[in-house]
Amino acid sequence: MYNLFYKEMQTITAQIASIPDRELLLEKTVNSLLPQVDKLNIMLNGYVNTPHFCHNEKISACHLDNSKGDGAKFYGLRYVKGYIFTCDDDLLYPPDYVEVMIKELETYKDKVILSNHGRIMNEKPVSNSYTDRKAAFHCLKTENYRGFIDIGGTGVMAWHSGTFFPDIDRITLPNMGDIWIAKFASEQGVKIAHNPHLEEWIQYLYPKTTIWDEHFPNPGPQTDLYNSFI
Repeated sequence: MYNLFYKEMQTITAQIASIPDRELLLEKTVNSLLPQVDKLNIMLNGYVNTPHFCHNEKISACHLDNSKGDGAKFYGLRYVKGYIFTCDDDLLYPPDYVEVMIKELETYKDKVILSNHGRIMNEKPVSNSYTDRKAAFHCLKTENYRGFIDIGGTGVMAWHSGTFFPDIDRITLPNMGDIWIAKFASEQGVKIAHNPHLEEWIQYLYPKTTIWDEHFPNPGPQTDLYNSFI
């Protein structure tokens, strides 16, 4: 676990939402994160049973109905203090992931949301929240850009609880976590920054289906949500 010695020790919490088809992948994700965090909260969307690897003193597993989709990763954050990492169940995180992300947050004095994936968008209103953009940055590729973005990927994201709070109760459309975070950040006056990184620092676990597969052919709802805020 990364020891941060300024003012006082900060609690490090990771949050993951998972679906049953990804249970085997989730175990790999959990194993990559567990040594780096104080607490790992796993939202089991549609799971019947709690996976055996969730029986760990650092892990809290909660069964949900998947009505929030990937937005379930923000469940319970009203009660979490310190550094918060939102993660995905189809990614393998490097052993220095938490350390690197916190160090980068420190360069902004913990006043931003940090992500390894995202987009700089064209001026609103956009015609397509995926493709109507000036630049895109991928978490699995080498990306040298250090600066602000408009939409950040929530599967590779971190912030400090004293800077930002995403209210899951306001999420009315599932599987649009990235856009919801952009909306909440805009409302709270918090910028989203991109963390530069190398290819394969974060690794992909190749699930059968993804949210991108579902929404990319029909981006209307996500686009409408993005255009709805300043």
